[in-house]
Amino acid sequence: MRIFNEIRKRKFDRNAVVISIMFVFCTLLYYAPSVFGWGSPPNAQNDLRNLHNFYGLDFFALLFFVPVVYAAYSTGVIRAVIVALASAVIFMPYSLLITNQPGALFRPSAFILIMSAVGAVVAMLQKGDEQRKRSMNELKCLYDIGKAAETAVKVENLLSSVAVIIPQNLNHRGIVDTCITLRGQTFGESVSDNRKRKIIENLVIAGEPIGQMEIAFPASYPWNNKSNHFIKTLGERISGAVRSIELEQNLNVYYEQLEVMVENRTRELEQAHEKLIRSERLAAVGELASGVGHELRNPLNVIRNCVYLINMNLDGQATAEVEETLKLLDTQVDISNKIVSDLLDFTRVRAPTRNIVNLNTMIQDRVAWASIPDKVTVRYDFTGDAPQLFVDPEQIGQAFTNVINNAVQSMTSGGELLVSTGQDDTRAWIKFTDTGCGIPAENLTRVFEPLFTTKPKGIGLGLAITRRMVEQNSGVIEVESLVGKGTTFTLKLPLTKKEVNQYETASLHSGRG
Repeated sequence: MRIFNEIRKRKFDRNAVVISIMFVFCTLLYYAPSVFGWGSPPNAQNDLRNLHNFYGLDFFALLFFVPVVYAAYSTGVIRAVIVALASAVIFMPYSLLITNQPGALFRPSAFILIMSAVGAVVAMLQKGDEQRKRSMNELKCLYDIGKAAETAVKVENLLSSVAVIIPQNLNHRGIVDTCITLRGQTFGESVSDNRKRKIIENLVIAGEPIGQMEIAFPASYPWNNKSNHFIKTLGERISGAVRSIELEQNLNVYYEQLEVMVENRTRELEQAHEKLIRSERLAAVGELASGVGHELRNPLNVIRNCVYLINMNLDGQATAEVEETLKLLDTQVDISNKIVSDLLDFTRVRAPTRNIVNLNTMIQDRVAWASIPDKVTVRYDFTGDAPQLFVDPEQIGQAFTNVINNAVQSMTSGGELLVSTGQDDTRAWIKFTDTGCGIPAENLTRVFEPLFTTKPKGIGLGLAITRRMVEQNSGVIEVESLVGKGTTFTLKLPLTKKEVNQYETASLHSGRG
């Protein structure tokens, strides 16, 4: 069994054994009439011997065409000629010793020539058929690699498929091992150094080697100069496919980056457009304030002085209705003055005068100065030590007042105003959270626009002034709201350098701990 397995592994040895068996069998048949005819009746002997000269042909000699043809098909023309010469050696004793015919050497010589010619023709036909099969398999291999390149999304997928395609198409004469190495990655099984025919082809892109392809062929593979050209073409096809996939991946990445760039640029243009519109509105408000503000304040002062004089002349003798009317008149003058002041404040662009201020103290002072009705409660949630801000106290104080007033006005039926503070990184944050009516989602992006308001009173400048003051002090103001739940305004303002250093030191120690 072991010997049989070895024969199966070595194709040439197997063919030699088969040829030898055929040759021995044909030899036995060739001399069978002479050997077995000695003990047979004369008629039987004559019949068997007549097969050596059957209408001028040696029937038993024709059997030797079988090993000759097999040798030509399986091993080539040289071994077919050797088998033909060996057949002639078998023919000679019979022709010389048994036939006793004139020209006894002619028949073996003719058979040698004929069998050699037949063997050569069969070998050429077999070689042509082998070359045709090999060419078809090579073309199919290149075609399959092209199809794999069309469907592969990644280079890894392509090379994994190629490592399978090559052995599948080239294994008609034995097992073909394929291993592809690309930038440190290996695809397929490693090729043993013991293989007799091992081909290494570099994979090159733009003149730079990126890897290599190793293919090990069996010894019986019909190798020639065209095979070298095929291996080179195969390497070029794989390199080109890898290049195409990488280019497509780079293009996809570029397209994604381009989309992001377009989105960012579109967003910037939209912001610039919004800023331009806001600037135009600010210019319109400035012209209105500068032209009307001072003209309105003088009549308002005259009305207030008249109310004061009327109160002085009545000297407490006015009726309740008159006193109520005078108080209403005085209140309306205050409201009008507030509108004029907002207009003038909005048009004045004054650079902030920054000082170090205590955040918690400033908040408490502004809440104390605000007009907060009894039905609205104020609760504080100050985290840790009071942060020290580096801002303009007047501008930021006015911003706090505007936000507090806005929160109180939203809680017409009463509620709670929660003021909380904290700090992170280089900023302190202040949150004013009310339980008022809330702001609709479609209005959240417009609450800081000049002249935008949903209140029956006011002209929509309070929050616009607030945002400008906060931004002038290197701060940020944000708003969150739910209708029916309430609104939260968050102001983020810069800390002093001392506070920043303390915060960074505390964060460093907590990270180490």
